[in-house]
Amino acid sequence: MPPFKKPAAIASEFASADSFRGRLVLIEVTKFEKDVPNASDPTKVQDRVTATVTTVDGGGPVQVFSQKQPTGVFLDGPEHKGVWFSQDRIVKAVAPNGAAAVGDMVLGVIQTYKPGKGAGIGNPWGLIDPTDEQVQIASDFLAGRTVAKATTQKAAPAGDQDDPFAS
Repeated sequence: MPPFKKPAAIASEFASADSFRGRLVLIEVTKFEKDVPNASDPTKVQDRVTATVTTVDGGGPVQVFSQKQPTGVFLDGPEHKGVWFSQDRIVKAVAPNGAAAVGDMVLGVIQTYKPGKGAGIGNPWGLIDPTDEQVQIASDFLAGRTVAKATTQKAAPAGDQDDPFAS
C-alpha cells in the first residue's frame, strides 16, 4: 500500500440554477460582469450575474448539483448569497441594463424553456413570470422579514440604549 492518500472529493457548497428549478425566488443582483470567458471554451464570452437568491415559497432547503447531477447535499435557506448565473436568459431577465441592475430584485420562478426537461442547448434556463398569488406570497414574505428585523432591533437590551432620564 502506498504511503500517500488520494485527494478527498470536495463537494460544491453553492446553489446553482438546478438548485432552484421550479422555486419561487427573489434574485437580488449584487454584481454584474461583462464578457466573462466561458470555462469550457475560453474563446467564448458571456455576461455573468452574481446574486443573492432568496426562496420565498416556503419549500425548504435547496439541493446542490454537480455537473447537473443531484449530490444529496442540501443548503438551508431561504437566503443564498454569491450565486452565479451566466445563463443568457436569466442574466437578461435580471440585469437588462447590465451593471445598472446591481441592487435590483426580480421575482420569478427558475425553470427551463421546456419545463421538466434537462437544461442544455435548445432548453436554456430562464425565469417564468410570477402569478398574482406568487406575487402575494413574496410580498408577505418580505413583510414578515421586515417585521422580524424590526422586532429583533427593538429587543436589544436596555443597557445598550441611551436613557435620557438616567442619572
